[in-house]
Parts: sequence; C-alpha cells; structure tokens
Amino acid sequence: MSKKILIIGSGIAGISSSLKLKSFGFESTIIDKGNFIGGRIGTRNVESKNNSNYFLHGAQFFTAKSYNFQKVIQNGINKGYIKEYGSFSPPRYRGFKSMRDFLMNLSQNLSITQNVKVTHLKPHNEKISVREDRSNIWKTYDAVISTLPAPQNLNLMKKFPILKKTLKTASYDACIALMFIFDKKPRNLPYFLDFYNQQGMLSWMAAGSNLRFWTAQTKGDFSNKNINKDKMLLKNEIVQEIEKAIYQLEPNIKINFHSLHIWKYAKVTKVCSGPQIDPKFPIVVAGDFMEGANIESAFSSGEKAAELILERLH
Repeated sequence: MSKKILIIGSGIAGISSSLKLKSFGFESTIIDKGNFIGGRIGTRNVESKNNSNYFLHGAQFFTAKSYNFQKVIQNGINKGYIKEYGSFSPPRYRGFKSMRDFLMNLSQNLSITQNVKVTHLKPHNEKISVREDRSNIWKTYDAVISTLPAPQNLNLMKKFPILKKTLKTASYDACIALMFIFDKKPRNLPYFLDFYNQQGMLSWMAAGSNLRFWTAQTKGDFSNKNINKDKMLLKNEIVQEIEKAIYQLEPNIKINFHSLHIWKYAKVTKVCSGPQIDPKFPIVVAGDFMEGANIESAFSSGEKAAELILERLH
C-alpha cells in the first residue's frame, strides 16, 4: 500500500511495529538518534587482535508468554541467533552471539536510519508533519509511531494533548550499569547473580560473552539518587560493592573497570493509563511504558500500535 509511515526509535517496539505493518502490506521507515539499533537492549563490543567480546549493559534476557513473541523466539532459535539462557523457569533467552544479533536479524528487511533525531511533530490536515535535525525541514507522513521512552516522547507531543496526558502517567527508575573485566576466569560464579532482594545497592550482575566480561546494575532507589554523582566516585563505590558480594566465592580475583553507563529511563515502574492513539490524528505511542517493564511488553505494544494505525488509515 502506498502510505508513508514513520517510526521513531529502533528499539524492540519500533522494530515490532515495522514488522507488523509489513505483514499488513505497509512499508515504514524507522529513524533513531543513536548509533545502533536496540534502544535499552544495549550491547557494547570489546575488540582485540584475536577475538571480540561484549558486555550486555541493558536488558540481559527476555521471556515469552504470548503466542506471537514465542513464534519470534522459536524462529530465532531455529536460525541460530537466539539461544536459551541458563536453566530458569519460565525459560529465559538471549540473542546469539549478542542481543544486537537478535535485533539485527529481526530487522534485516526493514528500512532503518540511525543518527537522526526527530525534533518536532505537528498535525497537518489529516496527516503528521515531522521535522528532524539532519535536514531541518518539515516532511509529511500518513502516520507516525513514536516509541521513545515516555518522558522523551512528551517533548514531541506538544501538539497532541491527549497523548501527552497519557505519557505523563508513566514513571521510571534510573539505572547505573558498570561494565568490568575479571583478570582471570572465575571458577565459582554462575553466569547470573541476583541481589534484588538483598541489602545493598546492587540489583544483579551478569556475564556477557564469557565469564570474564560482566555488567552489574544498581537498584532503582540507589540509581535515582545518584545518577548525577561524579562518575569516578560511583565507579569506586560500585566496584567495592561487587568485591564484597563475590569475595567468599572468588577471594583472589581482581576487577578491571571498563566503563559506566547511566540509563535515565531504565525500568518502567508505572505503566501509562490513557489512549495509545490520538483520537483525531494518525499518531501512536508505543513501548514498555504502555504494557510492562520487559522486552516482550515493548514488542506487544509495538504490534498494537501497528494495528491501531491500520484501523486509522482504513
């Protein structure tokens, strides 16, 4: 069908929106201000002469309850870019070799442009006009789906008060992710350690490509209070906490700091209440803030956004 549809954001919600639209016969264009697809499904590579390793500094895994997402995962397993992660119930999954591989395979037939930031949206007759920072001119689309985190979406929805009201009902916790490398492979650590129900700042820590490359994330209350703190102080504080947490299991191992990443809008603590689509214009918001704090919820929200656009354009 000859319609111009724009999707803002190349995370899982944006990708699932585009895939669903494609199944309806609509082509869409995804644009994103970042360097890589994935949004908060963050992967950071470490290249060396002999190999490539990576940290997963965002989401560590995903689960599948819905039939549609189960199909996506089974297809990925069959094609070798998704593998089950650990022995959990319900099962957990990761992209293989990294989470980015999962998204790259999922989106390989989609039109995606990175390093472009949408700055303004406004109604134009029964369509949506869009301005972005690269060309700084207004372009008109038959429909727009915006999958940015709710607070960032708010800045774009000034001309759409109903959606703005919806977005204001969401809330998030921040997260501080510390990436580090052990000087040697630990002998007694599992791939994932959960500290969420224990005292202290750590929420969990998990291995990336192997047991030497790790990410530790802090709990929401600690992150919210400390996201503006000096990064070197944060680094030292978190490293000390990791050393205490693993000392009994690995007393002789050393931590080599790699980098720190701060997610201002990491985990949805309250989902939005209100319409997902504007009552008059073909513009929709989608993301985990509409469904729940996990990858599958973002995927489902993206599919719903595509269905709403289909109904509106018809």
